[in-house]
Amino acid sequence: MFISLYSEKKLKQLKTNILIAGAFLVLGGAYALFRELQLPDPFYREWLYAAVLLVITGLVCIAIAKDYILLHEAYFSMNPNRLSFRLTFFSREYVLPWSQLTAVRVTENSIVFELQHHKTVTLRLSNIPDEQVARHIRASIGLAAMQQNIQVNNVPAQGKGVIA
Repeated sequence: MFISLYSEKKLKQLKTNILIAGAFLVLGGAYALFRELQLPDPFYREWLYAAVLLVITGLVCIAIAKDYILLHEAYFSMNPNRLSFRLTFFSREYVLPWSQLTAVRVTENSIVFELQHHKTVTLRLSNIPDEQVARHIRASIGLAAMQQNIQVNNVPAQGKGVIA
């Protein structure tokens, strides 16, 4: 199962918003830079640095919107060997083999994966833009964990071949 967390329409809208914000920052920073360099009376070096920072930030936003800087895909993927996800464009990608999971805690807002060696990884469902997709992922993880004989919400997993 592979789910892209942002539809093409939402991604296009996001890039349009980033482009508008980038243009605003570049124009505002350029205006501030021009004023700072043209007015000779009180020269403020900090204002100059701030204006340059605005221009650079705006240019980065424009580069992201125009795909010169590529965003990582936000997704959720699950198969019989592992599950993997990246919830935001700049966040870390998590790849969790089922064999390393000892327990899963599923709540309304998050899913906590307990790994071997007492490590935990949290999937925050509030970071998923579509609530229906978040509910589907929550249900799918719970069912898949039970199939993989992993403890879910402190309910012990059934052993293989055991019929309840």
